[in-house]
Amino acid sequence: MSRWALLLLLGLVWPAAATTLSETAFRQLERAQALLAEGDARAANELLEARFARAEHDSERALIRQVQGFALAAVPDNRAAIQRLQQALDYGQLPEPAALQSRLALGQLLYVEGQMPRAIEVLTAYLTQAGDLAVVEAQVMLASAHVAAQQYRQARPPLAAAMARRETPPLGWLELQLAVDYGLEAWSAAAETLLTLVSRAPESRTYWQQLSGVYHELGKQPQALAVLALAHRHGLIAEPRALRNLAQLYRALGVPYKAGELLTAALDARQVEADAPLLDSLADAWIEAREYDRAVRTLTRRLAVQDTAAARLRLAQVHVQRHDWAAVMDTLGRETQRLEGDAALLLGMAAYEQNDRALAQRAFERARADAGQRRAAEQWLRYLAGMRG
Repeated sequence: MSRWALLLLLGLVWPAAATTLSETAFRQLERAQALLAEGDARAANELLEARFARAEHDSERALIRQVQGFALAAVPDNRAAIQRLQQALDYGQLPEPAALQSRLALGQLLYVEGQMPRAIEVLTAYLTQAGDLAVVEAQVMLASAHVAAQQYRQARPPLAAAMARRETPPLGWLELQLAVDYGLEAWSAAAETLLTLVSRAPESRTYWQQLSGVYHELGKQPQALAVLALAHRHGLIAEPRALRNLAQLYRALGVPYKAGELLTAALDARQVEADAPLLDSLADAWIEAREYDRAVRTLTRRLAVQDTAAARLRLAQVHVQRHDWAAVMDTLGRETQRLEGDAALLLGMAAYEQNDRALAQRAFERARADAGQRRAAEQWLRYLAGMRG
């Protein structure tokens, strides 16, 4: 609690204190106030503790404990401040304005200390007691405490009341509303909240990504893609994971060419690492877009990063689409025994097209050993046998 906020609170105590305290007690409280104004909260607390031992009645004890609570909050010693403010309220002798401020301060301190059940209880009591005089921050804090306790439905009324008191609610309040929407899985409401956040802070990539995610939850994939695409055009989608997700969304919605362009540009700008998974995704995009020449270049680059049998098979399959049989053979090699069944079958077809019947024979025999390729391999072997007569 700042010193000026503390003095403002104390301003509500002193007029009442003047009518209920002895002159000696009142002067000592005035001295404590002066120490607080000077920033010496510890000395003020010591003076008040000494006066408490000589207090003449409960109304004086309540006032002393209240001022001590404010002083300890300024130290800060929140736990001790909570204890003193609760004691002040328990006496039941504080004037109404002072009791309101004590309850508000107590609720705030409990919230800061993470004691959400008690914070909710105290802040609810404050709002009930204060009525129309309640400060809007208490409504927001109560809503936040409910959210922290995962009581999302209970958070709605105080937050709505706070929102109604501001023509333009702060972004923090809207983010709290979004947390409520998320907690209740109220995706349509979350979309509305995020549209407001995006309009208020269009430079925030987080809001754009969250809005896309909410549209995804609603099953509105085109809108999810449109949101991310717009954010990307504004330079707000730059993290590797976000770029990859956007590319996947393009492909999922049948726009693989855009996915290929996106990942190619990201690679050129070094926004993503040219690792095997990324190059696989890029190759998939070009294959789906039937951009086979680009797919070949991508898969060739992928083999340079990590040479695997699966990657070679994919490259060979693209060469088949281009009817480049020589490239198929160069990619798979001539050592048929090291090939899996599907690769051996593909090599046999390429060898046949290149009039290398001996290699085709060996490749189909190797493919026949694979249960998944046996039927096709035997058909090819019968065909070759028929050609030999």
